Amino acid sequence: MRIISVAGKKDSGKTSLSCRIIEELSNRNYKVASIKHSHHKMQMDHEGTDTYKHTMAGSQFTVGIGTRTYFNINESLSLERLLFLIKLMDEPDFVVIEGFKNYNYPKFSTSPDLDDEYTIEVVDAKNLSDEDVKVLVDKAERYGYDLLPTLYTKDCGYNDANSIAKAIINDELTYDDNKQAELSLSVDGNVIGLNEFVDDFIKNTIMGMLKSIKLKNTVYLILTIYKYLLIKRRSKFNGS
Repeated sequence: MRIISVAGKKDSGKTSLSCRIIEELSNRNYKVASIKHSHHKMQMDHEGTDTYKHTMAGSQFTVGIGTRTYFNINESLSLERLLFLIKLMDEPDFVVIEGFKNYNYPKFSTSPDLDDEYTIEVVDAKNLSDEDVKVLVDKAERYGYDLLPTLYTKDCGYNDANSIAKAIINDELTYDDNKQAELSLSVDGNVIGLNEFVDDFIKNTIMGMLKSIKLKNTVYLILTIYKYLLIKRRSKFNGS
């Protein structure tokens, strides 16, 4: 999964540029997800629907399933948590995020005064041709990378995720999704990065456990782990 962002001031063309990038990525046969950030309260459900009634009754996490599926969570999740959940549920090729100014992901800026070390290019979003957008998407393919905490490389001199991210943007490293950890891990809402050794150790341990027990016991093991996680989650909310 690769992440690219579009940031800028209000009315600078962020949404139109985001849509054009999404369209061009889709034309290149990538599976694309997107996140929109707003400082205003966003409501995807509306008064009168059954799911709205569930939320008003006190449901903290409401899911609507029909020809589409949507989630209504009664809290503001961090960007890293959202990216992790998107990767876990849908495994897109690209995630386009709009409106997050201060995160360490490669970005196209639609405002001249928003130009930091993670900015790929400052653009006039309202005056871009179709060819200009294609060039931007070429750069998204080149500089986009996965969740920041999960970045890993064997190359000497890059010992933390931020250093790796900056090296990719500065053309000192080439991001290769096939060389990243196969497992995604999150503990108490925090995304945990894995190097090659830890990734292989966890993967081989779990697969070894599953191969050594019968199907009935496998289901029991999964349910036991799930029950434990629920208890731990409830304990956290109850303050114990």
